Amino acid sequence: MRSRSEHEHIDEAPTSRELRILTEVEATPDITQRELATRVGIALGLTNVLLRNLAQKGYLRITQSGWKRWLYNLTPEGFSHKVRLTVAYIHRVLNDYQGVRQALREQLAPIALHEESRVAIYGTGEFAELVYLGLKEIRIEEIEVFGPAKSSGSSFLGMTVRDIDTLEPQDYDRVLVASLGNTDEILARLQKRGASPEKLITFFAEARVLEGRNGQ
Repeated sequence: MRSRSEHEHIDEAPTSRELRILTEVEATPDITQRELATRVGIALGLTNVLLRNLAQKGYLRITQSGWKRWLYNLTPEGFSHKVRLTVAYIHRVLNDYQGVRQALREQLAPIALHEESRVAIYGTGEFAELVYLGLKEIRIEEIEVFGPAKSSGSSFLGMTVRDIDTLEPQDYDRVLVASLGNTDEILARLQKRGASPEKLITFFAEARVLEGRNGQ
C-alpha cells in the first residue's frame, strides 16, 4: 500500500499539467492542441487525452468554431478546480522553499560567522539569493557578490556584481561559493588568488559527490 507522500509524488505531474492546461485555455480559448502541447511541454496525443478528461470531468466545455477549430472554455466547476490546483501548487512551492531554507541553515550553522563577519558570495543565481537571505537571517551585513567577468557590473539584489578576478580573499572572513554545480574550477581560481581552503565554503558536497559518481 502506497503512503500518502508517495501518492502526492505520483499525482504531482498530472496535477501540474492540468493546471497549466487550464491556465493556457483560459487565456487563449481558441488555442490549437498543437500549440497547447508546445506551451505545456507534452506530446500532442497526451494533450488530446487530458483535454478530453477535463471535459468529461465537467471542467472544460469544448465547442467547434470552424473546420478543425475548437474553443475551450472553463466551466464554473473548471474555474473552481483551477483555483484548488493553484492553491495546492503554491503550498508545494512554499514547502519546497522552506525545506531548502532549512537545509541551508544547517549548512551555515557550523561556519564560524557572526554579525561583524565580512563575507563574499560567488554566484548570482537563485541559490545565491537563498545564501544571501540565509546570511541576512544571522544578521550579517557586510556582504559582497562576485561572479564571472560577463556578469560584472550587473545588479544582484540591489548590489553590483564584481568580477571574481578582483576578489581579494584576505579582505573577507569567508568566501561562500553559492553554486550547486561543479565548483572545482571556481575553487582553483580562488585558491590561486590566495584563498585558503578553510576560508572557502561550498554547499551540499555530498550531493555533488553522488552526482559525480552517477555520471561516471
